[in-house]
Amino acid sequence: MDLFLATTTFLPAPGVASWGTAEGDMAHAALGLAKGLRILGHRATLIAPLEPSHADAGLGLARKLSPIAFELPGHGRVERIVYDAKLPSGVELTLIGGEPLSEATSEADRARRCALFGHAVAAFARQRLGTISAGGGELEGVVAIGEGAAFTSFAIREGAKAQVTDGGPSPRLLAGLARVVIPLDPRRDLTLPEAALGAIGVSRDLWNPEGVEFYGAVSFTKAGAISADRIVTLGEGSRTALLTKGAAHRFDGVFRTREADLVSIGSGVDHAHYNPATDPHVATRFDADDTLGKARCKGTLAAELELQLDSGAPLAAVLGTGPTDAEATLLAGALGRSLRGDLVVVLASASKRGEGPGFDALDRVAKAHPGRLALHYGASEKLLHRTLGAADFLIVLDERDTVGTAVRAAMRYGTVPVARRTPATDEALVDLPASLETGSAFLFSEDDGLFGALQRAVSAHRTHGITKVVRRVMRLEGGFDRAGRRLEHLIQQIEG
Repeated sequence: MDLFLATTTFLPAPGVASWGTAEGDMAHAALGLAKGLRILGHRATLIAPLEPSHADAGLGLARKLSPIAFELPGHGRVERIVYDAKLPSGVELTLIGGEPLSEATSEADRARRCALFGHAVAAFARQRLGTISAGGGELEGVVAIGEGAAFTSFAIREGAKAQVTDGGPSPRLLAGLARVVIPLDPRRDLTLPEAALGAIGVSRDLWNPEGVEFYGAVSFTKAGAISADRIVTLGEGSRTALLTKGAAHRFDGVFRTREADLVSIGSGVDHAHYNPATDPHVATRFDADDTLGKARCKGTLAAELELQLDSGAPLAAVLGTGPTDAEATLLAGALGRSLRGDLVVVLASASKRGEGPGFDALDRVAKAHPGRLALHYGASEKLLHRTLGAADFLIVLDERDTVGTAVRAAMRYGTVPVARRTPATDEALVDLPASLETGSAFLFSEDDGLFGALQRAVSAHRTHGITKVVRRVMRLEGGFDRAGRRLEHLIQQIEG
């Protein structure tokens, strides 16, 4: 099987946490699925817009001699230079030049650039299909990952109907491609005003409630949803979130009309990016068979952050993009009681400090317990990984996460989650009983349950059973292999 995986990012952007963000989840999903498909013996080509930062990423890009070109009604001919590379995992990479998304001057400009990227992917697919007819492989489908790439599915569907006389392969070849869209966070939908229809090559006939119009704007999420053969989610939590009536993203009605074609393939985590045995950021590398390195990581981090960490005391972490004010309030309340024992906590947020009473309360707790609660805002990717490798527990409060990357990444490092129950965490985790013989996390439901879950974790840390828990969670299969296999079967079903 030969597939294109279109995404607007396949590497976390500089300064962006590799999980807990839409960009991070998108990058890991794209890379993870591509690797999973390759392991199954398929050819999976990642396609993304070229960014200036790629020049410093050591990708070894090779420029194709012939650019790809496409016509937009009322816009004229557009050309894009194409670059190829192969990632260390063996996954093929194609980067499309033009207007980098990182240089967009506004949200509308970013949307326009994403639309042109979608048309470029359709043109590249048409070019590949033309090569196939001359004796190449067989391109079978295009998978659009994330809101920025959703327009790709629409561009392929509409491109198959185009009357083109440029001497290239017939656009009708595109009609045979399976079109799959993977929405990650519809709240990040890209939109444009009605006046921009011509600039992105969309017929005015599609400006209606059955077409791309959504609350008075051109919606890329809706364009992807109405044009895809299948809408795929990375877990049942994500699927539920798309269908929930009254959801904040407002697309529940759109997705319910496609409910029969809305399928979960499960989630995963990129085992190459999250691997304590090879992670260049951790102080000492380790694995499930030899976890002594984790203890050394803990001691090193304690010295670096000047933590008052007594021998054998548990260390918990709060990582990612940082809490909301409500989550900060919850955290401050629980930690104000928990830090009276021997627990030490590090909050390392990739975001700046938020504003609100919750953050003020956290500051007061940190001041009352110097060396026991360390608050680090604007944390680097290096600090996030070093803390993940050192911590005994990861506190997860985010109700918005529908993918579960954070808890899966934590378990890879033997960092046991203390997590709020959500559809995503329920799918990835099993609550630990008092015996610690089964399970993978300390789960809680109500807001006041965080303190109790932390107490359960601290008590477990004092027993010999916690060592078995750490090794058990490190050995859990959490990669994208199963999701890749399900995606494979799904595309085979589309093809009939």
